[in-house]
Amino acid sequence: MAEAKRMTDAELLAQIGMYEKAALGSSVSVGPTVGGSVTSTSSQMTTLEIDRYNALNAYFARPLGNEIADRSQIVMPELRDTVEWIMPTLMEIFVGSGKPVQFDPQTPQDEDQAEIETEVVNYVFMKQNPGFFILHDFFKDALLLRNGYISSYWLKKRKTSVENYSGLNEVEVTMLMRDAAQKKDEIEILEQKEDVVVVMDPMLGPQQQTTFDLKIRRTRQVGKAQVECVPPEEMRVSPQARSGLEGSPFVEHECKKARSELIEMGFDRARVDAITRATPDWLDLIALARDEVTDQLGEEEPSDPASQLVSLRTVFIRIDYDGDGIAELRRVMVGGEQILDNDEVEELSFTSCSAVRMPHRHVGISYYDLLYDLQVIKTTLFRQALDNLYISNNQGYAVDWQKVNMGDLLTSRPGRIVRTDGAPEGVIMPLSTPSNMMSQVVPALEYCDLQREMRTGIGKDTMGVDADALQDVTKGGQLASMSAAAKKTQLLARLLAEGVKDTFQKIHNLLRRHQDEEMVVQLTNRKWINVNPAEWRERTELLINVGLGSGTREDARANVMLLGQAQKELAPFGLVGPKQAFNTFKKVCHLLGEENPDQYAMDPDSQEFQQYQQAHKPQPDPHVQVAQIKEQGAMQRAQLDAHTAQMQTQSQQASDNAHLQSQLVQAQAGERSAQLKAQAEIIHAAQQGHQDRGVELANMQSQEWQTLVKVIGSIVASQLKQNAQADAGQMINQDVSEVQRGA
Repeated sequence: MAEAKRMTDAELLAQIGMYEKAALGSSVSVGPTVGGSVTSTSSQMTTLEIDRYNALNAYFARPLGNEIADRSQIVMPELRDTVEWIMPTLMEIFVGSGKPVQFDPQTPQDEDQAEIETEVVNYVFMKQNPGFFILHDFFKDALLLRNGYISSYWLKKRKTSVENYSGLNEVEVTMLMRDAAQKKDEIEILEQKEDVVVVMDPMLGPQQQTTFDLKIRRTRQVGKAQVECVPPEEMRVSPQARSGLEGSPFVEHECKKARSELIEMGFDRARVDAITRATPDWLDLIALARDEVTDQLGEEEPSDPASQLVSLRTVFIRIDYDGDGIAELRRVMVGGEQILDNDEVEELSFTSCSAVRMPHRHVGISYYDLLYDLQVIKTTLFRQALDNLYISNNQGYAVDWQKVNMGDLLTSRPGRIVRTDGAPEGVIMPLSTPSNMMSQVVPALEYCDLQREMRTGIGKDTMGVDADALQDVTKGGQLASMSAAAKKTQLLARLLAEGVKDTFQKIHNLLRRHQDEEMVVQLTNRKWINVNPAEWRERTELLINVGLGSGTREDARANVMLLGQAQKELAPFGLVGPKQAFNTFKKVCHLLGEENPDQYAMDPDSQEFQQYQQAHKPQPDPHVQVAQIKEQGAMQRAQLDAHTAQMQTQSQQASDNAHLQSQLVQAQAGERSAQLKAQAEIIHAAQQGHQDRGVELANMQSQEWQTLVKVIGSIVASQLKQNAQADAGQMINQDVSEVQRGA
C-alpha cells in the first residue's frame, strides 16, 4: 500500500485560489456575464457583485443613469420604503419575545435542563454579543443582497492590562503571583520599588517589614463565543452549495484586520509582520456603493505597523489534505499569501439565510429583484408628472424680441410686468399648455402600489388604516386583506428563522466544546445559577420564536382574554386551580413583553407560595365557630339517642336470646329424662328379679336430673341477661363521655 502523501502549503493555496475564482460573489468570477452595465436591469444576467452594487444604489435612490438636463431627476425610493417598513415587524417577531430560540426537552426529565440551556445560549447571543444589531443586519442583508451571513466562532485573544500595586508585603505579593499562576496568566514586572517600614505587632512590639510597589503587565488568554454579521460581499461560496452552507465544498470569508488583532489571536508576530497591507476600500465596488457620503471614501493610512490593516481569509474547504483518500473539512487561516493556521474542524462557522428561497440554489431572490422594475416605472411616471407641472406653472410664449423687454420676460415671478413697444397683443402670444397629466399618472402609480402589495405584502392596507377607506369596506374584507399580507410576512420570517436556528445551534456547540469554566448566569426569573456547558448534551431540537403562530399580537391578546373568561366560568366547578390560572397569567405577561412573570405573581409550585399559604391561613369567624359547635352538639346528641335506642334494642334481644337458650336447655333435659326412662325399662327387663328396686332407682335418677337441668338453665339465663345489660350500659357511658368531650 502506497504511503499517504501530505499536501504542501503551496498546493493547498493553489486549490484555494481555484475555488476563489469560481466562487459566488467573486470579482473575478469565471462565470458568464451578460450585460456589463452597472445600471443593468433585472432582465439581464450579471455577476453577483454587480447585482449587489445595483441593489445598494437602488436602496439609496441614486440616479438611474437616464436623467436629462433641465428635467426632473427625482428617484422614487420604492425599495428602501418597502424594506424599512417590513424591518420593524421582523424585529418584533424575533426579538419582541425576548428569546429568539428555545431548546426543546428530549425527555420528561430534561425540561429544567433544556430551559437552562435556552437561557444561557440566549444570554450569550443577546448580552455577550450585540444580538439585536446582528439580527437587524442579518435580515436587511437578506432583503437587499439576496443572502445574509452570520459567523459564530470561539474567539481566543491575549488580553493585556497594566496594573499598579503599592504597599504590598511579601505574603500579598506571593498570593498575587499564586493567583496569576492558577489562572495561567503571564506576569511581567515593569517597575519595582522596595521600602522598609515599621509596623506594630501586638505580641512582639515594633517590627520592620519590607513593602513593595509594583507595576506589572498581566497577559491572560480570554475565550468567548463570538457572533457577528458578515457583509455578503466578503463571502465566497462554491456554486455547488445548495441552500445552506454545510454541504458546500468551499466557503471563505475575507476581511481586514489590524496586525495587532492577529497577534492577539495567537499568531506569530514575525509572520504577521510579513503580511502585505490590504488594498484600500475605494477600489472595492461594493464598498463604494455602501458609502453614502464622500467622507466615507477616505481611508486612514496609519504609519504604526500594529494598526495597519491586512487581509485575512478564513477558508473552510473540504479537501484530502492528509492523503488518505477521504476529503475532510479543514479551516485554513490565510494572511496575505501565507497560511497562518490549518486545522481539521467539526463544522463551518457560517450560517446563511434568504428572504425568498430559490430551490436547489444557494443564492436567493432579494426584494431588489422584486421591486426594482416598479421603482424605475414609478420614477419615470413621477418625473413626467413633475415636468408637466413645471411647464404648466411656467408657460411658454412666442414674442417679437425686438419689441419686448426680454429681461422682463425671462424673469418668472407672480405678478410680473413685461414691458413692450406697442400693443402687447401684437408682440406676445402664449404657447399652448399641455393638459394636466396627474389624472393619468395617479392611477398608474396606484397600480404599481398594487403590484408591490401582491409581491411583498406591503401596501396601504397593511401600512395603516385609512379612515376614508374604511367607509367603503367591511370589517371582514379589511381583516382578510391584512391577514393575507401577514401571511407573506410570516413566510418571510420562517425562511429567515432557519438561519437564526443554525446560528444558535452553533453557539450551543461552541459552548459545549470550548467553555472550560463555569458560567454565572441570571435566569429570567432573576435567579443566579452556575452553569457548566461542558456537561451539556447535544441538542438537535430547537423551537424558533417566529411570532405568535397566527394573527397579530392584538389577536393573541384578545384570545388570551377569552381564555381567561372561560377559566373564570369553569372555576366554580373546581376545574381551574392556581396552576392553570398562573399559566394564563404567564401568557399575558409574554404578550405584554414581560418575560419574568414571577415578579408580579407567585408560582403555585414555588417554595415562596407554600410558605405564604402557611403564614396566611384564614382565621375562622367566631360566630361561625359557635354555630358549627352547636350544630355538631345537636348532631352528636341525635347520634347518642339513636345509639342508646339501638343498645336497648340489643339488650332486649340478648334477654330474649337467654330465655330461648333456657328453654332449649329444658328441652334437652326432657329429652335426657326420656332417655333415662328408656334405659330404666331396659334394666327392668334385664333384671326381672329386681324389678321394683330398679324402677325406683330409675325414677329417682330421672327426677334428680330434671331438677339439676332446671337449676342450671335458670342460672345461665340470668347470667346472659346481666352481661347484655352491662355491655349496653358501658357503651352508653362511653358515648356520653365522647359527646361531653366534643362539646
